[in-house]
Amino acid sequence: MSASKQPFYAPIFFPIVNIIEAYKLSWKEVVVLPMKILGILNFPGYLTLVASSIRAAIFAYMAMYWVSEYPGFGTARTFELGWMMILVTRNLIFTLVMCGVWDWFLYFSPMKEKMHKYKITPKYPSNSQFWQDAKYTTLASLIAAGIEISLCHLWSRGLLSYHTDWWSSPYLNFAVLGTTTIWRSPHFYLIHRLMHPWRSPHLPDIGKFLYKHVHSLHHKSHNPTSWSGTSMHPVESFLYYSACFMPALAGLHPLITLTFIVDAGLSARTSHDGFTWPGSGNPFHMLHHSAFDCNYGNEQIPLDILFGTFAAKKGDIRKIWH
Repeated sequence: MSASKQPFYAPIFFPIVNIIEAYKLSWKEVVVLPMKILGILNFPGYLTLVASSIRAAIFAYMAMYWVSEYPGFGTARTFELGWMMILVTRNLIFTLVMCGVWDWFLYFSPMKEKMHKYKITPKYPSNSQFWQDAKYTTLASLIAAGIEISLCHLWSRGLLSYHTDWWSSPYLNFAVLGTTTIWRSPHFYLIHRLMHPWRSPHLPDIGKFLYKHVHSLHHKSHNPTSWSGTSMHPVESFLYYSACFMPALAGLHPLITLTFIVDAGLSARTSHDGFTWPGSGNPFHMLHHSAFDCNYGNEQIPLDILFGTFAAKKGDIRKIWH
């Protein structure tokens, strides 16, 4: 039978609902993976994005208020090891638990044989890839913490203004919070396309240079896992997490900025896990990892269709670059 699609609310309850569904499935079931890629989402797909944004907001709220006072509200006027290490430690623990536990369940737990039929690429990655991805994803989490530390300092010094009262603009705040994943989409397409060969006869191919020296590190994860999601060169990690500058520079509440950071990490790590439901992998982006010259963005805003870089299968790539 065909693999089932995830419920739209699944991201909010990740990974509990995924694990429960995996245990309910039959060991003997023969699965045909739904590999049709449309390049654009349907209505339930957009509801899933809202659920993903809500998930990020919940984790951001927990991360912001797990101590008595968030450093960005005044404590961070001076760079002191105490408050900075709280943010760094929080990021490292979250990364280790999220990627470590989820990859263990999919690839090493007693459930791995049952889950194998839902693997988008049947071959499993090598242990050396797991270790390399874990190293660079940990570094990416440190860079994300560095960005947050810098923003906290700017907020505390009054050098970067923000809405101090959440309830002064509740409709705007909740609207942005609930669509965080969608807001990040153009930013992701832009920086990602920038780091692939431009193939333009009219411009120097800066993308080819950036791919060779920066983005190629991420593509060493030919067979991605959760640890691969933010396994990036430090330059790319900074560019990727810089999506949070959009709400920060717009003067929105710091919770929204932190939600952008959390969503960037969570979405990358779940979408790279390599499995269809009850996994969280994204066949659209998995095709990019295996075929390289296509699908630079994602399906929530179909920029690949708009700019002619969409491929539903490997054979379509010849049509893009003919």
